[in-house]
Amino acid sequence: MVSQNPNRQKVELNRTSLFWGLLLIFVLAILFSSYIFN
Repeated sequence: MVSQNPNRQKVELNRTSLFWGLLLIFVLAILFSSYIFN
């Protein structure tokens, strides 16, 4: 599969990693707050 625009793949990869980073922070925040309030 030949990609004509490699920059587009890089942007999608950054967007995906940003999404997983935010999801990880969100889950850690939920676990941390539940740990504090218990």
